[in-house]
Amino acid sequence: MYKILFILIFSLCQNLFFSQSIEEFHIKDSIKATTYAKNLILNGKKNSNNVKLINGYLILSRFSNENKIIPYLDSVLIVAKEINNREYLSDGYTYKGNHYYLKGDYLKSLDNYLLAKNFCEENSKNYNIINFNIGLLKLELENYDEAINLFLNYKSFLEQNKLTEKSNYVRCLYALAYAYNKRKDIKTSNLYLNLGFQKNDKVKNAKMHSNLLLIAGINEYNQKDYKKSLQTLAKVSGLIKTNSFDPQNLALSEYYSGKCLIKLNNSNFLKKFEIIDSIIIKTKDITPELRDTYPILIDYYKKLQNKDKQLYYIERLLAVDNILYKKKSILSNQINKKYDTPILLKEKEKLISDLNSKNHILFWLLGIGSIFLAIALFLYLSNIKKVKLYKEKADSLLSNSKPSIVNNTDENFNSPTLEVVDNKIEKSKVKLSDDKFLQLSLKLEEFEKGKRFLDKNMNLDILSKELNTNRAYLSRSVNELKGKNFSQYLNELRINYIIEELKTNTQLQKFTIASIAEHAGYNNSVSFTTSFRKITGTLPSYFIKALNEI
Repeated sequence: MYKILFILIFSLCQNLFFSQSIEEFHIKDSIKATTYAKNLILNGKKNSNNVKLINGYLILSRFSNENKIIPYLDSVLIVAKEINNREYLSDGYTYKGNHYYLKGDYLKSLDNYLLAKNFCEENSKNYNIINFNIGLLKLELENYDEAINLFLNYKSFLEQNKLTEKSNYVRCLYALAYAYNKRKDIKTSNLYLNLGFQKNDKVKNAKMHSNLLLIAGINEYNQKDYKKSLQTLAKVSGLIKTNSFDPQNLALSEYYSGKCLIKLNNSNFLKKFEIIDSIIIKTKDITPELRDTYPILIDYYKKLQNKDKQLYYIERLLAVDNILYKKKSILSNQINKKYDTPILLKEKEKLISDLNSKNHILFWLLGIGSIFLAIALFLYLSNIKKVKLYKEKADSLLSNSKPSIVNNTDENFNSPTLEVVDNKIEKSKVKLSDDKFLQLSLKLEEFEKGKRFLDKNMNLDILSKELNTNRAYLSRSVNELKGKNFSQYLNELRINYIIEELKTNTQLQKFTIASIAEHAGYNNSVSFTTSFRKITGTLPSYFIKALNEI
């Protein structure tokens, strides 16, 4: 059911695209749009018009192949940074967030949305749209209460600015109805649905009408009004087929129609579920909700002792689980116990032994499925082991004040174990009579006390200039004084600092990893997480969880 929200992202983006010089430009033909965009870029380069350049890249990012979208948006950001245009910087990061959302990479999506917010005026139009998009991410993570709060804030913004007669207001009402549906608060969901239908009567958005009807039909099913639900969902399916709307919504409509028929003891549910299977085969797209189609079919044919059908739908279930496994962010957390890995393998072996020699092809397909399941089980067990290790390291970190770089037996780190050099060894290396060396040692202490290591741009060159020495001498001095190279020294200072901050600052514990990384002096969450793991043996998220448990 998550797929039905994707249209919201694109629809809201229409209010962001071409927000300055070409605000009134409406694109209907992708070829014409691409030609127009390329002419804009050529003209922009020729006349040093950065606004035309940015708008050209924005249009190309909208109509180009998937692998070109991010490079075009990066070009937007490069030009926007050169002219220090905060609005375009916000737009660029927002579109990148939208792209990663549709790709299913929700962590990158969230990071880009947060970057976009940094360049927005608080409570501006862009600011509120970004918050709405983050609300959609919250839905993917099943944080329904947080998502609802963001949707309600966006609703208030639209109402305060008298935008209640626009499509975005209908989409906001639809998102609220969907969120309350997922939270099983059908009464509140229906309230927003009714308001959505009223507003959409004026907007006349056919696709949104279909989406609202779909939620209405699902709510009727949840209220056990199966006959009425069937009537509503029949209208939804008709609208989708007539207007060539999203096939994923058609699959959902047929799914709940089939479930209604099951409740009414009507065997026609088979036709509905066969339609779902054909849509999944065609689109190669699946949600955890639609996955339940296959266990129902397997049970049905098992009772009829139709082994061929059983085998077919077991293979389809394995294929569906394969798709869900690859899309980690939408991987179902709970797999039907009746058809988990051991039972599926056992069922396949039994069915194969009962079928005659004509089923050799099916035998090989099942063998491949067994290999996949074995790999999945191995990865699952490895992950459990890794999680256990991370938790142990996080717990031990609570009592250790200043960790140094550790060995990570479960990771492919090639860096050797480094420990703080013993005082006796240190004294044998350092010539105490060397005044310049002693001065540099004192300056490094001031560098640490002043927390200059939190500067994101800090490196060996910058520090050597600040300390009035050369790069090579500073590097050698850090090695002798600290027993490690400058990069390791800098990372340990930052990680030790942020560990102590997290221990004492409960507000900081509530920040995102990207925000905590920035607080520690890192440019991005990836480099921060990598350094934290190398030095402590665990991940920031596990350490924060351990702190919260205390």
